Amino acid sequence: MTAANKRLVADFFNTVVATRNVDAVREYVAEDLVQHGADVSDGVQAYTAYLSDRLRGETGSSGVGVTLPPTPVFTIADDDLVCVCRYLPQPDPDLAGATFDYYTFTTFRVRDGRITERWPSVNKIALPQPPASDTPSRAVVVGTSSQSDTDAHKRLVRDFYRCIFDAQNPGAVKDFVTEDYRQHSSLYPAGRAGLEKFVRNQFPNGPLPTPAEPLNPPVLLLAEGDIVVCAGLMPQPDPDVSGGMYPYFVYDAFRVRDGLLAEHWSGVNKAAPPQHPVPPPRSRG
Repeated sequence: MTAANKRLVADFFNTVVATRNVDAVREYVAEDLVQHGADVSDGVQAYTAYLSDRLRGETGSSGVGVTLPPTPVFTIADDDLVCVCRYLPQPDPDLAGATFDYYTFTTFRVRDGRITERWPSVNKIALPQPPASDTPSRAVVVGTSSQSDTDAHKRLVRDFYRCIFDAQNPGAVKDFVTEDYRQHSSLYPAGRAGLEKFVRNQFPNGPLPTPAEPLNPPVLLLAEGDIVVCAGLMPQPDPDVSGGMYPYFVYDAFRVRDGLLAEHWSGVNKAAPPQHPVPPPRSRG
């Protein structure tokens, strides 16, 4: 089932997006499609109109579409969920003429041979620009070892957030990441020592008691092979509605190696990092 779901999502991108054929949307998308993001309304009709407008905007005056990256960084499937990660470098807000590494994520739920739900990593404050024609895919191989325990990998990621960030504890980093921990995002320092320093700077008053359960459980948590993807819901101030909020999904992906996190891909846009909610005070116990 998972292989068939991945093929469906790949065919959707190749048939609809890459060739700008919005007439084929209904071949892949359910009529009552549920959109969890803030970029488009529910239903296949609204999604078709959205894709038509977006693809028209990415097409030059010659009528030839902008070339998309040849392949995603990775696509993983877990039960009826499929997540696609793409490399999309963006103009650096701090360095004129430069770009920074940025990764977009979209998760789809597939049921009865149709896409029925969608969770995008859309930041309304800084909508990503289309990729240049020579943008590399940065594709990686998803490990397929029979020794991969995806349930254990998901528990590792849950505990990573709970024991380090919820507990504000840089000392716990060594229990979860490799010494050569690789960051694919320039927003975060590389290596175990770099992550320890980052956590220490973020939480100078830590550590706090480790909660028994995650303070902000992920909305999505899926794994295939040695890759784990999680997404947390972090509502953001809506630039189009005074006093309003819109649903924003913060994505992270990790590669697991020998029971530790060895690589990290972030969906945070440097041009508009999300505002974190202020947590309630916690006792040190």
